[in-house]
Amino acid sequence: MAAQSRINVQGKTEKKEGWEDTEFPILCETCLGPNPYVRMARETFGKECKICSRPFTCFRWKPGREARYKKTEVCQTCAKMKNVCQTCLLDLQFALPVQVRDQFLPEAERIDVPQGNVNMEWMRHQVEHRIKNNDMPYGKMHVNPELLRLARVSPYYKRNAPHVCSFFIKGECTRGAECPFRHELPESGEMAEQNIKDRYHGVNDPVAEKLVHEKDAPHAVDPQPSVDPSLTTLFVGNVDTNRIGEADILFAFHKCEDDVQSVRLAPRVRAAFVTFRTHGGAAQALEKLCNKLEIRGSKLRLAWGHPQGEQPKGLPCPVQRDPGVVSHESTPPASLPSSSTTPGVPSSGSIPVVVPMGRPYYPSMDPHYRGSAPRQIKNKKG
Repeated sequence: MAAQSRINVQGKTEKKEGWEDTEFPILCETCLGPNPYVRMARETFGKECKICSRPFTCFRWKPGREARYKKTEVCQTCAKMKNVCQTCLLDLQFALPVQVRDQFLPEAERIDVPQGNVNMEWMRHQVEHRIKNNDMPYGKMHVNPELLRLARVSPYYKRNAPHVCSFFIKGECTRGAECPFRHELPESGEMAEQNIKDRYHGVNDPVAEKLVHEKDAPHAVDPQPSVDPSLTTLFVGNVDTNRIGEADILFAFHKCEDDVQSVRLAPRVRAAFVTFRTHGGAAQALEKLCNKLEIRGSKLRLAWGHPQGEQPKGLPCPVQRDPGVVSHESTPPASLPSSSTTPGVPSSGSIPVVVPMGRPYYPSMDPHYRGSAPRQIKNKKG
């Protein structure tokens, strides 16, 4: 990029190569906060990018009343190369770490950013040329079902909470409730040792490893005995129907094959339902395979299942109505009491009330109900 120059406040001329000057940052919805009216402080060339070490325009704002001040950490070119937020470095589409996102993408769709200065400069020029031609990195990304399942669909504003008060940890904070920092004990272990460069390049990210571990190893569940002895169905969760079929699930229950009656897949909810002949067979299978069921490398969740459309006891069962027949509730009564006693005026029961098919009937729909009958007009005698 051709060298450019600018004149600072003191009148000195400074040269810059590739310095970034922008009007608005690239941020995710969580970092912006719930308030649609955000006041930002913009400082031109006020900070150095933590990835490419180039000066860029820094933005600083407060995403909420009870949040901490946040600022951009990387330049927009580095953020566009990985399709991440300039502050939290999470993917803009799925709100996931780069390591988790790239794990479920084909190798041809990934962009590995070099860490050397010379290679990084060459990569930056290549990406800027692609952006000018409207060819954004990760713009034609193949949507993986696992990414859709792990993606965060709503903002997580707890990530904007203030930092932990260092004086509170030492027992020396005297502000009390007026302290703008959190009075909590800090996290220990791998989560306390996070590196921004590792998160950007997608290597050794403890947050990503935690998400992958939770996906592969679901929470342990104690097999609870069923209160209803008539239940004979088990629910199998986390079933990828593209790789796991009914034969695979039936083979997983081979020790209880004599008691298995049917296996039904539910692709929309990524689950399956295994029905047994007896309640005892289902309870025995749940006790043996709970937290141990694994098919084709995927650990599945096992619990009691309820038949579809089952109504709790004590509640009235809905009436199945024929669309061409109007029930008694939506049919007007044959006759209604009228408050009009004027002779010659027909009673309300003799005037038919037309009610559209399928609509409920209310007394206010009858114009002759409760004294609203039309008055009889008497002819004047000559």
